[in-house]
Amino acid sequence: MQKYLLALLLPLFSIPTTASAQNTSRQTPTTPIISTERDSTTFYDRLDKTLKGARISYTNSDSSFNWLVGSWTVAAKGFAKTGYRGKKEFSWNEPTVEYLSDEDHTIFMASKDSTTFTTGSGKQKGLLPPQVILQYDNYGKVWALQPGYHDRYDWGSLISDGWQGNKIVFKGTIALAGLKVNESQTWTKISDHEFRIVYEENLSDNSWFLTEENVFTKVK
Repeated sequence: MQKYLLALLLPLFSIPTTASAQNTSRQTPTTPIISTERDSTTFYDRLDKTLKGARISYTNSDSSFNWLVGSWTVAAKGFAKTGYRGKKEFSWNEPTVEYLSDEDHTIFMASKDSTTFTTGSGKQKGLLPPQVILQYDNYGKVWALQPGYHDRYDWGSLISDGWQGNKIVFKGTIALAGLKVNESQTWTKISDHEFRIVYEENLSDNSWFLTEENVFTKVK
């Protein structure tokens, strides 16, 4: 609920502007807004103290993921510690995935899956709308990765401070098939036409175990 209220209130915090998303002269917090999940005061009380009357633009100028736009084939490998359906290592091909971008450099995934929607005029079948996969938080100064949607069995959020050379690491807690997973994803950009994602899970002994590796190849 809070995020929708914040979306309505954000224009009150920002200066109307006609500048493009690439303009980096906007006022932004000098340090990321990082706070505990719970406090003795509410979200809006803490936000008011943090902003201190500053006018903040929430337009993203980081376009470092724009090369993702297009269609990609995905070759996947999975790894299990004691075995999954009799195997410790297995491979498969994921459906071709298409990424889109908007003027704020948010990355969407377009799905070819269809569903039946209930509208005011009745039921009708249609494609699922594009889903936000990657977006930049101008307040927290992090990229947020949101897996899920396809087959709708995983959900959650992982965050990253940004690129280190050609790599970016996302970490967080997600749910896969109802199982809680503390996950790390390392994205390596090989070129504008190839990248790799390595998935690791944080186990109870605090070690990291490689669970999956996906290689993406652009087809158009």
